[in-house]
Amino acid sequence: MDPRLLERLREITPEEREVLARGGEISRERYSSGGEFTVDNRKVLERGRLMDVRTHTRFAHFPRHRHNYVEIMYVCQGSVTHVVNREKTVVLRQGDLLFLNQSCQHEILPAGEGDIGVNIMVLPQFFHTAFGMMDEGNMMSDFLFHCLARDDPSPLFLQFHTAQAVPVQNLIENLIWSAVYEGVPDSRLNQITMGLLFLQLLRHTDSLSPDSGMDPAVLRALRYIEEQYGAASLKELAARERRPLAEMSRAIHRETGFTFKELLQRRRFREAAALLQNTSLPAADVAYAVGYSNTSYFHRKFREIYGMSPGEYRQAARKKDHK
Repeated sequence: MDPRLLERLREITPEEREVLARGGEISRERYSSGGEFTVDNRKVLERGRLMDVRTHTRFAHFPRHRHNYVEIMYVCQGSVTHVVNREKTVVLRQGDLLFLNQSCQHEILPAGEGDIGVNIMVLPQFFHTAFGMMDEGNMMSDFLFHCLARDDPSPLFLQFHTAQAVPVQNLIENLIWSAVYEGVPDSRLNQITMGLLFLQLLRHTDSLSPDSGMDPAVLRALRYIEEQYGAASLKELAARERRPLAEMSRAIHRETGFTFKELLQRRRFREAAALLQNTSLPAADVAYAVGYSNTSYFHRKFREIYGMSPGEYRQAARKKDHK
């Protein structure tokens, strides 16, 4: 991280001086509107912003709470310790990223002066641009968006060890820099930066901690299907992950709500639709290209999904393009 930026982040903030004066206690009224301790975006985000960045308040114990937004913590130096969902101790070290969805409860143990963390606070609608940068229907981005933006009884946290992932580090630094040094951050630029960040994280699926609320093997499975859809098989995937086939199958269904076969079919027919729309390949060649040697089966399933034959789909797409 740029030394000037890190030095700026080390400064003791007025909020931290208040905490020290109170003997390490926080003022809940600063963060929450009362009742259950829910950090309210209206109290911590600048008015009108979908995303904001602030340094983590050191020296204080933050009792168990949740947020009505998605919180991302990045540790620039030292470490910050969370207790997630009452039982899971998560230690973030330099270069680590922690994503908490809106249902996740956590407490944060007091951080020392040399422990520099940054909170990136994001309203779910901020992600629309970020995920729109990925291929339409991309299963990994759809899955992550659902996990992060949902507000239901399924708490989730994702911890990424990205200290060695230089592109990720650079993108995080850009987000922090815009908040620290620009009076009014460029919202569009930050949304694009967030999109690039997610694209990089999807390239670094191995950096997802096995202690996270998601099975890392499932994210790798989604990437495998996304990239190897033409010849992908559950047997090969299970062998790659060194897990029994039945166990791998159950993990995918548990995390995504779909079977491996259903996910693979969705990916293949999404690609088939793109080929029909953007190339002049015969339907039989399209079927073969996406992994189907049985053209009758391909035609039948295509009609089930899109409500028309491959040829009709191509004609409709071309008419739409010429309007």
